[in-house]
Amino acid sequence: MRRLLLLVAATLVLAACGAADSSVRDEGPAAIGDKAVVSPAAAAGEDTAAAVPATPSPGAAFVYFLRYDQPEPTRRSISSELTVPEGSLRALLEGPSLAEDVLHYSSAIPEDSRLLGYSVLNRTAIVDLSILPPTKGERQSEALLALYQIVYTVTASGAIEAVQVRQDGRPYGLNAVAGGSSALEPPLTRADLSFVIDATTLPGSSGCAVAKEGDAAFDGVPSVTIARPTAGERVKGAIQLRGIVQSKGGPLVIRIVQNENEVANRIIDERCSGSFAATIPIPRTLSGPVEVVVIAPGVEGQPAASAQQRVVIAG
Repeated sequence: MRRLLLLVAATLVLAACGAADSSVRDEGPAAIGDKAVVSPAAAAGEDTAAAVPATPSPGAAFVYFLRYDQPEPTRRSISSELTVPEGSLRALLEGPSLAEDVLHYSSAIPEDSRLLGYSVLNRTAIVDLSILPPTKGERQSEALLALYQIVYTVTASGAIEAVQVRQDGRPYGLNAVAGGSSALEPPLTRADLSFVIDATTLPGSSGCAVAKEGDAAFDGVPSVTIARPTAGERVKGAIQLRGIVQSKGGPLVIRIVQNENEVANRIIDERCSGSFAATIPIPRTLSGPVEVVVIAPGVEGQPAASAQQRVVIAG
């Protein structure tokens, strides 16, 4: 949070005036997997540019929450009755899931905030929320993070290019955060808010066999089995994880741990039934043995199930 406050004075005035700094890279509508994992290399200032993952399939979306005060996306299934941008926004307002709570995910958007209005005009979404953080004072950084979460979530699918944010019908944006007038708040793009984060991250993908409607409920002992990678396997670039989960359904938490420190993670936030798969990029500075841990959190009174496998990262 403190770093964000220091950035306000140096960066917000330029952003609020609409000026474009040539050093700011517009990641574009396809950059939906950035901030999925913050690598030690990125934290050290090294270049960690990586390929952007594919656009999610219809009915799937990426929703931006916070982890240790830094924005990170997590995957969501969206109702077919809604467009992906609107469904993503509604999922954002629901807040982090149980699995995400375990991994310290949070949100700068108040828990009791409601969606008062959503409309689209010329690929610009107009989003009206009932409550947002104050734009002045000690919670100024929360306002920036809330704007980032909203804009990056709504634009993740590529269908929306910019977002006009309102609070209870009133304009809400960078002008107010910079100390200027909030009467005129232009729509915000990803490029307008790219200064909020201070590290480039590595993308990845995950998914599972989703329990089908009408299937008999699982009534046995929960279990997780890792089929790949095998014990002691040497891996490079990314860990290709495959396995089987048996439970009543719920999210899977995947952690990569070295010396008791988590160095990467993934969440499969669906009601998995049977096989699951995930690709976890390896930070460039990481080498040596790591533990791959897969956890199926307990649901509906069931105990949690987990499995782990030790592999060796080839530096």
